[in-house]
Amino acid sequence: MNTPEDGIIRAVADAVQRRAPGRGDAVGALDSVRDLVANDEAELAVDYLVSTVNWFRLTVRQDEYDRLMSAAARLSYADAVTGIDPRLLLPAEDRD
Repeated sequence: MNTPEDGIIRAVADAVQRRAPGRGDAVGALDSVRDLVANDEAELAVDYLVSTVNWFRLTVRQDEYDRLMSAAARLSYADAVTGIDPRLLLPAEDRD
């Protein structure tokens, strides 16, 4: 199933991946997020995305965090998103 939440989760994973060039394993791990979404496992995808961000110390822009939180809330899974290390959040306008 292709839901708006699926699209948001994929878009955030893609954005995080674009900021992680040269991070080898991190890129492969983020590919797994998309696979989980494709297999109708959006809740697991959120959890895996949060774990990957924290493990590889990847950055998430505030606007991406907010969109991910919104999607996760609609899935009744918002608690997982709060697990992102706040030190990894970038201001929304920071596009590095």
